[in-house]
Amino acid sequence: MPRGIKIENPDNLPNFGRVIVEPLERGFGHTIGNSLRRTLLSSLQGAAVISVKID
Repeated sequence: MPRGIKIENPDNLPNFGRVIVEPLERGFGHTIGNSLRRTLLSSLQGAAVISVKID
């Protein structure tokens, strides 16, 4: 299970946010990323995920 969730919102970029969840067990990143992508695509008009990084 993740031990830390960090949310970053830079002051100079009002339309940008970063959510860091770590550490995850193998395969959980893809599950969470796909769920987030599907939710954003179906729920938010005019918003798009432009980058996802899973290490």
